[in-house]
Amino acid sequence: MLFAALLALTTLLPRVDAGLEAARAQVLRLEAALAAPRVPPATPRFAPEARAVTNWREEAGAALRPSSLALVARLSTTDPAFVARCVKLNNYWCIKQARWPGEIGGDAEGHTGFATAADGADAAASLLRRYYREYGRRTALAIVRRWAPASCGLAAPAAPARSPAIRAPAVSAALAPHGLGRTLRARFLARHARGGAPRRPAAITRGPRPDLRVQPWSPLARMAGHPGRHAARARLPSLRPVADIASGVTAPEPARTLPAQAAARPRGADDPAALLARPSLSPDRLVAESAALPPIAAGLPLLDLRLPPPLCAGDEVRIANYAGRIAASVGLRSGDDLRLFDADGRPLPNLAAVMLSMSGVELGTLRAGPDLVEAAIRRLAEGHARTATTAEAAP
Repeated sequence: MLFAALLALTTLLPRVDAGLEAARAQVLRLEAALAAPRVPPATPRFAPEARAVTNWREEAGAALRPSSLALVARLSTTDPAFVARCVKLNNYWCIKQARWPGEIGGDAEGHTGFATAADGADAAASLLRRYYREYGRRTALAIVRRWAPASCGLAAPAAPARSPAIRAPAVSAALAPHGLGRTLRARFLARHARGGAPRRPAAITRGPRPDLRVQPWSPLARMAGHPGRHAARARLPSLRPVADIASGVTAPEPARTLPAQAAARPRGADDPAALLARPSLSPDRLVAESAALPPIAAGLPLLDLRLPPPLCAGDEVRIANYAGRIAASVGLRSGDDLRLFDADGRPLPNLAAVMLSMSGVELGTLRAGPDLVEAAIRRLAEGHARTATTAEAAP
């Protein structure tokens, strides 16, 4: 009930947020005054069972906006639905683990758990400078493609199986538990020749099967008595010329004599079953060749039968929207230079707006406060100035 009321006030009456900000600051000062003489602040730690840092509520109440929702997250006894997982890690930009200063743990996806929200803001500012200066990613789209890349749900490929003739990839046991030969694609290729024509059934062995009773008048009994590799096929009558409507007007052309070898060979029109008797590749060879066909979706070097077709359209839309919001925060397009740092590496005014926008995209309902971002940028500029002074003083 309290959350619904605060959310309605924040949405419908934006001016109330200033009063809530003052109330939030007063509550924090009162809590600090009451807790200071009695209990020292506990050292924050990462709780793997909760996938959260133990002090995330205090940090969220002091550093996040809007103030009404931050106050709800601070005082609530349960985890509100609008609180993203990175909020509980004091990581408002969802940065991955890389031995950052203040890093005390991480979740199963590799997101860093920071001791304080200030440590997370410092890491975000430092990482953006690395992207901009070292990696040369100066546009919003280039930054987002590295910051939040598309995954497509593809697992890491296994080691390929070796063959003396064709190197075919290994088969995932989860995708084809009975092996590659029993997948739907392999069974289709085994039943059809090139071009999709159905294969001719395998020749029936001579003599009746022990588990099959063959009647004397059945086709199996007749075919079992004929020697040879294939069962006898019924021949179609040879084609005869049809009488012309204007018979007698023109003299018919003399019949051409064909060589004996050509005349003995059955034609497709005379014997359609002969078309299916042509030798073709084995099913295993067809399956191996199908793996080397051009990929259906771009991004895969070969058509890997182990993996489902990648569906990255949703990720591409997400990346484009992410980059659009970042660029719009500084009045640019997603392909324009964001102008985050100057030639010497000093932060420019656009850096604060970009960091605030990125935090809002990562957290959804909540976002980092301006004070947190400005303090991180100030520390980044001071560190850059100290590094430049030390470099100039070095002989």
